[in-house]
Amino acid sequence: MSSGTCLGWFRQCDIIPYGMDVDLGIWIKDYNPKLIAWFKMSGFHLEHLFGKVSDSFQLSFVYGSVKLDLFFFYEEADHMWNGGTQAKTGGKFKYYFPKFTLCWTEFLELKIRIPCETRDYIEANYGKNWFEPVKKWDWKKSPPNVVKIGQWNKDELDDVIQMFDVH
Repeated sequence: MSSGTCLGWFRQCDIIPYGMDVDLGIWIKDYNPKLIAWFKMSGFHLEHLFGKVSDSFQLSFVYGSVKLDLFFFYEEADHMWNGGTQAKTGGKFKYYFPKFTLCWTEFLELKIRIPCETRDYIEANYGKNWFEPVKKWDWKKSPPNVVKIGQWNKDELDDVIQMFDVH
């Protein structure tokens, strides 16, 4: 579990009621290309694919009215990060986190993995005032751990920004 879904679990033991999606995180080293086919066979529709496996990979699926974002985490010597891509501009962003491990928890009657160092993870992504709800959240500006790192190359755009019709 990651991002806003993790925050909701930690702060209020529930989904954030005004949240727009469900966020899950996966180690990039655990990515399997069959994942997309598995979600499709389970009734999900791929909404977008951003980045590439080697850099800032992200998948978003839709199932009915539920949007599911899969963020892939990359491990460096002294930190973790996941990427973000702005579809309209090709802008690249990185979200930096202190290194973390994963633990099991129960959430909405499901067993799911979360960062063991949950508070450190939450504070990296939402700041020291994480307990105060923020209803206007800009994924490119609001997180204290986000850095714009440039743009995707124009010759890569068709590969790193793929949008699909889910209707």
